[in-house]
Amino acid sequence: MSSNFDDVRAMHAKFGMPIGDEPKALDDSRYKFRRDFMWEELDEFDEAQLNWNLAGMADALVDLVWVAMGAAVEMGLPWQALWDEVGRANMRKELGHNGRGTAVDLRKPDGWRPPDIEGVLRRART
Repeated sequence: MSSNFDDVRAMHAKFGMPIGDEPKALDDSRYKFRRDFMWEELDEFDEAQLNWNLAGMADALVDLVWVAMGAAVEMGLPWQALWDEVGRANMRKELGHNGRGTAVDLRKPDGWRPPDIEGVLRRART
């Protein structure tokens, strides 16, 4: 069974879209393309919300994830390792007030360690 990330990578391969072979930043042109593409999907999400269109919101969210994962494929990022590391850090947060103005949110408790993104990228380059 393939993962969501494998599906996006397969689409890139099928259509000759860029696939990175090791972690690297996007050049300015590709960055602008990806940024604008993600904003387009966020705009669709907003538009669907304004129209109380649940199907449109769901479609926009899935498209946003596809576009974001497409950027990760292009950048050659080790997606699952990054996902796991961010998940590790997020699962160690606690409910509480964090200053964003919401009644309750996730906060970083004493001793919380942020995700070691640099470590994951370093291991992917070796």
